[in-house]
Amino acid sequence: MTSFADKLRVWLPLHENGVSRAAHFVGAYLFIFALLVPLGLVRLPVGPVGLTAAHVLLLAVALYAVSLEWTAGLLMTLPLVPTLLAAEAVVARLPASTAVAVAVAVMAVRFALVVGAHVVFEKKTHGLSLGGPLLFFIEPVYLLTVALFSLGMKRTLRARVEAGGGASLPA
Repeated sequence: MTSFADKLRVWLPLHENGVSRAAHFVGAYLFIFALLVPLGLVRLPVGPVGLTAAHVLLLAVALYAVSLEWTAGLLMTLPLVPTLLAAEAVVARLPASTAVAVAVAVMAVRFALVVGAHVVFEKKTHGLSLGGPLLFFIEPVYLLTVALFSLGMKRTLRARVEAGGGASLPA
């Protein structure tokens, strides 16, 4: 099984530019939003509580993020709350077909933003070679971990990342 340090070591050289990293951070939440909208239309019968498939997805993403790196994972989950609230607002205010059209449009913008950032700012792309679509959900964990490194935190994890060689970490 590949450790988080190993995954981060592979991810880092393909995400060295700050603008590209910011685009990926925003892009991850756009990706999640675009999925939460249609999943918000799927109601789950759980007693009097109004649960949807969107809630299940958000819980799974949050748990996986925390399992990768607990501090960055917790920080990553904070913007999930307004992301869910925005998706629920779209579902509550728009007809289902319009809500799904909004989700598709947001997904298209997300892919254009992230791919554009790679091409323009990184001069490279990786496709789905870094973990496939699962990475789209949890990329903020990688980005926040790098931010924690730059604040002098997570020294043991940083040492494990650097021990593999080839990682480009902030000073």
